[in-house]
Amino acid sequence: MIQQICGIQQNTQTFIKKTTQSTDVDFQKVLTQNLEKLETDEVDESIYSDIANKYDIRNATFEEVKEIAQGLYGAGAITGLDLAILTFDYDRATRDIKQAANGLTSPNFTMYETNADTFGHRDWIAEFEARAAKDRQYGNFIGNANKNKIISILQLLER
Repeated sequence: MIQQICGIQQNTQTFIKKTTQSTDVDFQKVLTQNLEKLETDEVDESIYSDIANKYDIRNATFEEVKEIAQGLYGAGAITGLDLAILTFDYDRATRDIKQAANGLTSPNFTMYETNADTFGHRDWIAEFEARAAKDRQYGNFIGNANKNKIISILQLLER
């Protein structure tokens, strides 16, 4: 009986080792392919000047930022994560929080870090700088890194 258990244990360990090696090889292959793709994918740099000529990133509405983000994403200049960060709707999130809090929030509560003008125009570089600072303050280093990447992208769009 003990020999059977030892045999089963050995077979299990051998199976786990083969599976792990196979998974590691597959992972390395996918990682290598993705890194090669990133190195070979070229972005037409004119996308930044085209967008900068059409929009003022220091004085844009959220709708305009969504259009900018879609243009950059369509050109392959930003990732899906970048697109998600740029197009997350803070107005909607603020409304949802206020509704869920059932009157327990301040009437002035907002998730934005900076103020917009009466037409909804905002300095998006300043907004993301403030968001990055807040992430850093709270120890959200991944969020901070993501926001800093967005800042770098938006700075390419400055007029």
